[in-house]
Amino acid sequence: MHPMYWVDGPFRFPLSRLAGALAALGLGLGALQAHGQTTLPEMTVQGDSPPTTAAPRSSVGTKSDTPLQEVPQSITVLTRESLEAQQAQSVPQALRYSAGVRAEQWGVDPRFDQFTIRGFDVGSSGIFRDGLSLPTQGFTGFNQEPYGLERLEILRGPSSVLYGQTEVGGLVNAQSKRPSTQPIREVGVTVGTKGRKQITADVGGAIDEQGDWSYRLTVVGREARGQVDYTKDNRLYVAPALTWKPDASMSLTLLAYLQNDSVPPNMYLPAVGTSQPGPYGRIPSNRYTGEPGVDHFDSEQRSVGYLLDKRFSDALRARQAVRYATSKVDYRSLYMTGLRDDLRTIDRADFAVQQKATVLTADQNLEWAARWGQAENTLLVGLDYTRVRLDGQKSYGTAPSLDVIAPVYGQSLSAAPVYEDARSTLTQTGLYVQDQIKWDSRYLLTLGARHDRGTNLVNDRLASISTRQEDGATSGRVGLSWLGLQGWTPYASVATSFKPVVGQTALGQNFVPERGRQSEVGVKWAPAGQQTWVTAALFDLTKRNVLTADPDHLATGGQIQRGEVQVRGLELEADTVLARVWHVRGAYTHLNARITRNNDGNVGNRPALVARDTASAWLERTLGAGWRAGMGVRRVGSSFGDDANTVVTPGVTLLDALVGYRQGGWDVALNLNNLTDKAYLGNCSSDGSCNYGARRQVLLTTRYQW
Repeated sequence: MHPMYWVDGPFRFPLSRLAGALAALGLGLGALQAHGQTTLPEMTVQGDSPPTTAAPRSSVGTKSDTPLQEVPQSITVLTRESLEAQQAQSVPQALRYSAGVRAEQWGVDPRFDQFTIRGFDVGSSGIFRDGLSLPTQGFTGFNQEPYGLERLEILRGPSSVLYGQTEVGGLVNAQSKRPSTQPIREVGVTVGTKGRKQITADVGGAIDEQGDWSYRLTVVGREARGQVDYTKDNRLYVAPALTWKPDASMSLTLLAYLQNDSVPPNMYLPAVGTSQPGPYGRIPSNRYTGEPGVDHFDSEQRSVGYLLDKRFSDALRARQAVRYATSKVDYRSLYMTGLRDDLRTIDRADFAVQQKATVLTADQNLEWAARWGQAENTLLVGLDYTRVRLDGQKSYGTAPSLDVIAPVYGQSLSAAPVYEDARSTLTQTGLYVQDQIKWDSRYLLTLGARHDRGTNLVNDRLASISTRQEDGATSGRVGLSWLGLQGWTPYASVATSFKPVVGQTALGQNFVPERGRQSEVGVKWAPAGQQTWVTAALFDLTKRNVLTADPDHLATGGQIQRGEVQVRGLELEADTVLARVWHVRGAYTHLNARITRNNDGNVGNRPALVARDTASAWLERTLGAGWRAGMGVRRVGSSFGDDANTVVTPGVTLLDALVGYRQGGWDVALNLNNLTDKAYLGNCSSDGSCNYGARRQVLLTTRYQW
């Protein structure tokens, strides 16, 4: 039998050898941790009171350690317990039970972490890690490994006042696992459908007796097949971390990770035979439309940085976060471009990309806290910097046609010609200030302002020309909260955002940044002494300067910025523990989205990919004697595949389930996603292409802690 490899190419490594190395590493580090100790700390297993996913504090909304109730913006924090309960294999999977978020509307596409918040696609500029941006540029991206995360923080609505150029819908911040002075020793094995084999290890603890130094090492090795035939879903993830804490006033944490992925390209299928009846029946969801051994999407991510926190006094505190990251992609795909009149033969294009993105980010701020009588004041002043360089080529050509009903592979291919060879460098510098004023311990006013300057340089090597684009923008936020009785906190806020738009009009004028504005009112409820977190929010969100067709240059595909989209919505979310044994999560979102300004006759229509209603519920029960069981239901309403509202993607209701057992240091869990194996469509577009959503996935995970 041939050994199993996580990925081909220069990073070829046997999974079996990796498993042995992890086992030896875990035992060795465990022995090092225990050196000089005669006993191990007692382990307590929770069996009668499941933890909620609610977290009382988060820095994502203010860049300071602030209770969630005091942030005048809608926030959800998914803790480690939530990620483990549902065994989320990606960030979009982890977000499926959160209000305002829609994931997987592009079907099964693990190339990027793609999702929308409040009706807007935020994947390209809305992924942050440890408070620093990890943008998607071209076809390079930074997919997050859920096992390497301590929590996910969803910040809804415009957030440019603290984070600069972001999408108007919001952002998601992934917090890395950090070192701890307490021993961490865990290994795990997961097997599942599509030949899934995954091994994990998470070890850490104090290095010296005083606990000044601590470490953590997190590792994931996965080998699996993709949902579509002839594809794979493999990953290697290694994340070391080191913390130095010489005293209570200072900590320095070094964080790094490498991640190699080999995942399937997105496979498009014709609407006839998927969303529409066809003369040859339904096209199966595993139908492969590329060429075996040709189509691939391989990526390499590297990241290194640090987090510095220094408290000079009870009033003055400084923070700095710096990261250098790279993402390299080798991508080739033969994808469908049209369906012929016989309703079974598809035309295909041959598309290839080789790109590398280099991202340098730094954020530093000073926090000053003071008190005058009944008033408390927390002032935050900061400066951040981002530099993103993208370098690479794109190729495009025609490919042989394919019978999608009875495909025959192995046709000869020639190299596609290069049509783009360019390097772009985007820089952004932002200065921000925020003031939180609390008086009478009940009323909280949050004020924030920011100014950014950005430059984008593009060197087109094929055309031998260079272009330069400069943008500036000012954004802000004003919020008022009332810390009421019994844990109730009503709030109201107004916030703005901006996002640069790269490119020019047909007349050679640079595009100006997209601008967003939101008004939001809501209420949060977190009763003291209870594991309960409930939020409700009403919002009115508008995005301006959206690209739309230039009526004077339609033949050349010219664009101008006259588009505008408005979304008015309601979000409800609850997370609680009842009677010490029931863990209940629920979410509902209603979005009234419409195009309010455009040049192509779509004014008044609902934007593409926006479902009017989504809802979800997760119920988990601790059964006693170590057993637990859970059931989840997700409902996504119908949406349109185009702004003209001519193509409808039907709504779908999906079920998930969990059965688990804990005893001593052992934890065994069986997770079933899409329990009934329902075949459904993620999205259909106006060009006649569709893609399927995720079919049933069964995961059996065994973890051991010692």
